Amino acid sequence: MKKTTPIALLTGAIILFGCNNRPQNPETVTPEENEEPAREITYTTYTAGDSNNAYVIRYEATLPELENDFAVENIRTALMSVYNVPNANDPQTALERHVQQSKIEFTEMHNEMMGDDIWDFEPPQLESRSSITHLSSNKYFSTYVVSSSFYGGGAHGGFNKSYMVFDNSNGKQITEKDFITNKSAVTNLLRTSALKQYIRDFPEFEVFEKDNITANGNFFFTPDSLIYQYGEYEIAAYCFGRPMFRLHKKDVKQYLNPDSPVYKYWFGE
Repeated sequence: MKKTTPIALLTGAIILFGCNNRPQNPETVTPEENEEPAREITYTTYTAGDSNNAYVIRYEATLPELENDFAVENIRTALMSVYNVPNANDPQTALERHVQQSKIEFTEMHNEMMGDDIWDFEPPQLESRSSITHLSSNKYFSTYVVSSSFYGGGAHGGFNKSYMVFDNSNGKQITEKDFITNKSAVTNLLRTSALKQYIRDFPEFEVFEKDNITANGNFFFTPDSLIYQYGEYEIAAYCFGRPMFRLHKKDVKQYLNPDSPVYKYWFGE
């Protein structure tokens, strides 16, 4: 997962492709929550933030808590890496430090805007929000969603949603190489699904970055499907929002590693 700062995000936030009528995301899919919990785990939510007339900052992380469980500790550490934190020993302090860094960057941006002639009035309030939440668990893996939004004074802000799926046996984040044996074949399935979906739902639009429709690492699983999530501008104009494509498990079965937890989840041991 790419890690970005408010300064880096500003460039993307000020671009607008001029879509007059923004179509709705054609499909919204989420895993079934708490399908089959592997074991009882407590979740603790940590928050940190600050706000004034210049900016709003809010960061939140809901982390699993279970003593003496190396898999859970691995998951906690991986989740906190979203905030550029090397470990999860003290999440609250880590989030507060992250807020302080963002405050410095936002203050610099605000001061620059105050001295810029393009603003005939008080510069807009800058904004950075992000959260990590537990989405679902089953016998084999647990899924978390990382949501973030940013506004840096452009025509519109930006929003991103990323999924992190962890193997419950060791706390390792699952990547395509852990369960897919033919990534190019899955990419072809995604492109076929995307083109059919957008031609059907939005015949007046075209997906303008077909080559960017790939198995991009941003995925999660439902009881019958593999779902891929794309970001704003990643494969299409801003007006398309954050496209999401579904691949049914029967269509990807031949490209799965039978020893992977994903295969076992869908098709049994």
